Amino acid sequence: MIALRIILIIIAVILILLMCPLRVFVFYSDELRVKLGWLFLRFTVAPAPPEKPKKKKPEQKKKEQEEKTDKPPAKKESTVKKLIKDQGIEGMLELIGEILRIVTDVLRKTAKYLVINRLDIKAVIVGEDSADTAIKYGYVCSGVYPAVGALANSAKLKKHSEDITAGFLSEKSAAELYMKASIRPIFLLVILVPAAVRGIRLLLKIKK
Repeated sequence: MIALRIILIIIAVILILLMCPLRVFVFYSDELRVKLGWLFLRFTVAPAPPEKPKKKKPEQKKKEQEEKTDKPPAKKESTVKKLIKDQGIEGMLELIGEILRIVTDVLRKTAKYLVINRLDIKAVIVGEDSADTAIKYGYVCSGVYPAVGALANSAKLKKHSEDITAGFLSEKSAAELYMKASIRPIFLLVILVPAAVRGIRLLLKIKK
């Protein structure tokens, strides 16, 4: 009985943790910045930190130089060419279609459980002249407002504001974006696990 209680407590704790929302923060002004937050943890997704160059030992450098001088660089066959050779054009198209179906299904289901707490879009549109500014302004508006409407229909969009102006007196175009969203990790597991299974089956099918 004690072991069963401990197992139930562990399962309950895991479920509680999975129900704690994963927060997503997206900022854009001069560059794109994406941050994730879960409980007291914070992660920076973009921009990615610069990779530190690995120091190579003298023996490793000497070995690499010898390999470069002794052996000419071998031409590797591209993945696409290899897949076409193995699967044929029809098989390749079928593979692309299946990948797109998996991605579309994941995005559709994720949007269903995604809560967008705030979405702010600001933009100043400037063209080469007044006529070009008006055309570009209309083009941007025809893309942004329907996109926000589609997002509101597919996800839970609580607060949003769009401020798009034609910058007849401005020198250059500018744009700003702020989004705060959240989704519960348990829903991500429910969505991603079946998608991963479909992906593994697809890989096994390719390797046959």
